[in-house]
Amino acid sequence: MSKQSGRPRYLLIADDLRERIGRGEYAPGDQIPTKANLMEQWNVALNTVDRAVDALRKEGLIETFQGVGTFVRSQSEPEPEEDELADLRERVARLETQMMDVYANMGLDYPTPTHGKPIEEAG
Repeated sequence: MSKQSGRPRYLLIADDLRERIGRGEYAPGDQIPTKANLMEQWNVALNTVDRAVDALRKEGLIETFQGVGTFVRSQSEPEPEEDELADLRERVARLETQMMDVYANMGLDYPTPTHGKPIEEAG
């Protein structure tokens, strides 16, 4: 935790990078400083920098390419929530199919969802 603000250091790093992105200091497609640079600049451990970068990645502000670096995302790309929701729907549909197979192998009827639609048709 930072003694200055009471906020964890990783949030302070994320806040700083978010503000720089917002001001246009790092434009879409620009690479943000490397983890090593951020560690040195903020005098923190790799885990702290990882948490800051992960927070911004979850917000959809940046994306990391293994072995290349971390870059500011273009605003025209789909929001991560949309991608995550589509992925979750696909995973639920696969799980439901697997459960139907399990019930069939046990000689049981698969229970009908309470809303009356199979999960893959919901939405």
